[in-house]
Amino acid sequence: MTVAAVVGLGLIGGSIALGLDAPGWDEDPAAREAARRRGIHTGASLEETVAGARVVFAAVPTAAVPEVLRWLAGQVPGSVLTDAASLKMPVLAAAAALPAGIRFVGGHPMAGSATLGIAGAAANLFAGRPWLVVPGASSDPASITLVREQILRLGATPISIEAEQHDAAMTWISHLPMAVSAALAQAVARELGERAGALAGPGLSDTTRLAGSRPELALELWLSEPRRLAAAVRTVSNDLKNFAAQLENEDRAAIEAFLREAGQARKTIHPNSEILPPND
Repeated sequence: MTVAAVVGLGLIGGSIALGLDAPGWDEDPAAREAARRRGIHTGASLEETVAGARVVFAAVPTAAVPEVLRWLAGQVPGSVLTDAASLKMPVLAAAAALPAGIRFVGGHPMAGSATLGIAGAAANLFAGRPWLVVPGASSDPASITLVREQILRLGATPISIEAEQHDAAMTWISHLPMAVSAALAQAVARELGERAGALAGPGLSDTTRLAGSRPELALELWLSEPRRLAAAVRTVSNDLKNFAAQLENEDRAAIEAFLREAGQARKTIHPNSEILPPND
């Protein structure tokens, strides 16, 4: 029996397939061909690809997960189903509507790449990264254990969290950084135009990477909890307004305090981080 199979061969699904040496399927023939060139086995059909798998990863956008889960529930009712979507409340709601006996464990790998799609897939993409495990009503201990085993095989660290807590945290961890990155990219481009690319170092490239996210993904995330994200954006906006006032007043003590607090905040997020040199 195949241990795992993957539905959806983008960046995340392709990386899962590579990391687990698992067969995969994508509805896009071009993606399947690209996956085969990367060494991923794709069956002659979706049915063949998932047949006999103990666990099946639905590595598709959040909006597509319910349909994929319903299909898998009818095709491989004995398999443990999991996903990799960025939102968990709607996914668990869809899983709760599946026929009795279908086992589902929500998942969300916290990893990514500047190269999108199967071209950016890598077997070590998840190494050392958190993988959030979100149990639902149909997540029995054995199914959770099986999913966690696959996560560990991928080199990631499984972390259990409730769905509501997950989606609330993602506002700050995922959706807000994307919004701030988009705003920064627009501001720099308006001011400098094409000169920005010629003059900028890695700092600007790193902080604006998320501005290149697929529009459909950004809209899905931003509009999932729009009021909660709006409040988070206003928090950052207020911090920047205060900082701007400190600069205008040349308040060295306040600016230094702002930087020290930011450095401590960075260490809260990344305990092993170091102070970057000025040219970064």
